[in-house]
Amino acid sequence: MIHLVTDTTASMPPELQQQYSVHTVPLKITMGDWTVDEDKAPLEEFYARLKRVETTPTTSQPAPGEFSALFEELARGGDEVLAIHISGELSGTVQAAASVAQAMAPDRITVVDSRSTTCGLTMMVIAAAQAIARGASREEAASLVRKMSRAYAALFVLQSLDYVAKGGRISGAARFLGAALRLQPILCINDGRVDGQGLARTRKRGLEQILSEMHKRVGDGPVYAGVTHILCPDEAAAFAEQVQQRFQCVNFFVNQSGPVLGCHTGPGFLGFAACPVDLSSIPG
Repeated sequence: MIHLVTDTTASMPPELQQQYSVHTVPLKITMGDWTVDEDKAPLEEFYARLKRVETTPTTSQPAPGEFSALFEELARGGDEVLAIHISGELSGTVQAAASVAQAMAPDRITVVDSRSTTCGLTMMVIAAAQAIARGASREEAASLVRKMSRAYAALFVLQSLDYVAKGGRISGAARFLGAALRLQPILCINDGRVDGQGLARTRKRGLEQILSEMHKRVGDGPVYAGVTHILCPDEAAAFAEQVQQRFQCVNFFVNQSGPVLGCHTGPGFLGFAACPVDLSSIPG
């Protein structure tokens, strides 16, 4: 049997996690003297605290012991494990998992860097689970994820620059200017890192830009896709309808991103990830 593992930054909807029997390892958030596992943080309380602090809270990867305990349990009796984690450019999680796997059972545990997070990561976990259900081996499923990690695109819009400014990623002057002009920052994930894609004058225009840019990146064919948000479910549902009208979506889902990402984006984060289903031109 092949077991699937990911981390809490995937923010995998509970029904999908249960459907595909996915195990998760939590990242942690520290805000002053308050430390909590990402999946245990009460969202309303977390964002109320976040609004009051002057600097971005710190986040930390799972301890090696957490991976050891889970891998030992799952690989017992000769079973195999495929672990798919947040981009190594964003967290040390995948490196920690790989180190434990190498020391424990490298012939039965494979760790893959998704070069993504949130809905992009969930998208890859679902695709791997379905491949395994069709009879793919652990390495065949891992190869699929590696191809997806090179072919997918992820684009998001923020409600404001406030939380990015708290993390020191822009100057106070830029934050003031952005607020004065009511600019909507657009982000993307490039080579596993979060980068700026541009600015939009309105929220509506920002989402339109995301749809247009995504079409340029993934084309007209069928795509794996998912929409993500933070505390804006109604807007996310409306945007999800637009995505499904514009693209040929496979395995489509909507999730709410967790506090590890929310530390840097704040409420109102909205966007999606997509990856062509046809990966025949992508080297394995």
